[in-house]
Amino acid sequence: MTSRAARDTGPLVVRGALSSGLGFLVRFGARFLFLLVAGRLYGGSLFGAYSLTAATVEAAVIGGGLSTKWMLFKWLDEENTKRPTLHTLLDAALLVLLASTAIAGFLVAGALAAPTALIGGGASGAAIAMLLMIPLQALIELLLAATRWTETMRHELVAKNLIQPYAGILVAVGAYACGWRGEGLFLSYIAGTLASLAYSFLALRRCFPPIGLSGYRIDRNGLGGKLRAVVPTLSVDASDALYSRLDIYVVAALLGQHSAGVYAMARQLSVPIRQIRQAFDGMLVPVVARTVAGRDHAGAAVPVAGAARLILLAQLPALILLAAIGLPLLRLVGSGFDAGFPALMLLAAAETIQGAFGTSELVLIYALPKMAAALTLSFTLLCIALALALERPFGLSGIALAVLLGYGGRAAARRILLGRRFSRQVGIGYWAGPALCGIGGLVAAFLAADAGRPRGTFGAALAAAAGLSAYAGLLWLWVRIGRPALVPQGFHPALGPERRSAR
Repeated sequence: MTSRAARDTGPLVVRGALSSGLGFLVRFGARFLFLLVAGRLYGGSLFGAYSLTAATVEAAVIGGGLSTKWMLFKWLDEENTKRPTLHTLLDAALLVLLASTAIAGFLVAGALAAPTALIGGGASGAAIAMLLMIPLQALIELLLAATRWTETMRHELVAKNLIQPYAGILVAVGAYACGWRGEGLFLSYIAGTLASLAYSFLALRRCFPPIGLSGYRIDRNGLGGKLRAVVPTLSVDASDALYSRLDIYVVAALLGQHSAGVYAMARQLSVPIRQIRQAFDGMLVPVVARTVAGRDHAGAAVPVAGAARLILLAQLPALILLAAIGLPLLRLVGSGFDAGFPALMLLAAAETIQGAFGTSELVLIYALPKMAAALTLSFTLLCIALALALERPFGLSGIALAVLLGYGGRAAARRILLGRRFSRQVGIGYWAGPALCGIGGLVAAFLAADAGRPRGTFGAALAAAAGLSAYAGLLWLWVRIGRPALVPQGFHPALGPERRSAR
């Protein structure tokens, strides 16, 4: 095992988040440009068909990835001194490719047997080709996770925030210009995947020293052990993948593809809040794994709560900004999409809750994976029941409200479970300050938006300025009075320079 330097990993998590955050800011520009192209050129129905296929691919990638986003760090740490790191990575890649190819084959067979309307009418061939990207996307996730193990974040930023989205935009515009109106969005996803995969291979070569593949031998016993090790965590990931994408399927089934397109547009605009959390995951996941492994599980409560509070502080400005400019953005991307604004705000609130308080699920995944899976499955069923009950009176907003209630209830249940299991509870006052600052900012944004609505763009800018200013002022007051520690403290010391020398 490599030696460890006694250095606090709280600042490391923050630096990794800032680096990822810059990338996600760039990615939001690409994402919004793509949404503008999709909404303006292709319309709600085609975007709905594309979004359903994309949700299926994303969920399948999580299942086919075999939880390597969690487990790869553990395997590389354990085998770092026993065999070349690339050989461990090749073992993981073999498992991922086998699993994801099997899932892709099953889905393609189902798509071929399904009624044409379920996969986008005339775009069915392109939709099936998009399903074939599942193994490649799963491999991209694995390769980029390996680069993060060397504490290098830039490659994931470039692959996901520049290469993949902008390649997709170019192909979407080109396909529309060539008259491929039904296939363009699906082809854009395929192009982005291939470009990102090519870059990921180049990134891997830069992060790891060259090792001759002739010396690699498949470790059959090791593969079996790895496969058994991922089963509990995979059950959590698979359940969560279904849980986080179930709403788009419910909308399509109950309200049709056009409504699914409107809902998907609202969900896509709420995604930057989720990506703020993901900006922390690049460094947060390995240090939480190290902390849970290196001490009693209850000892991770305070540092994880500190990370949750920091994530919440970072997410709230994005929520306030969406409250101010969300409606103009929806109108900008195309006719009829503004009907999704109430759903957008409910989904953004749900993403805020899940993003911040979902950090405690990292402890559950490592310490109590079966309980984590049972919790996710229970709330998946509850979310379905709520969506069916709330859709009739409230339409799209009812389904989004079901998501919000499901995420909120799951966060509360997770907190109770961890508190009782480990006899260590972090008081609700830990997050009360940021929450009150966020509420104040939202109230200011909505009041300013209502006053400035007749002035269009100026009104939206006024609402954004008022909301963010109120949030900043209240936050400054809270910090001056409460003097909280804003940087997470208490994580297990990070690895020393030996790992970084692998880059």
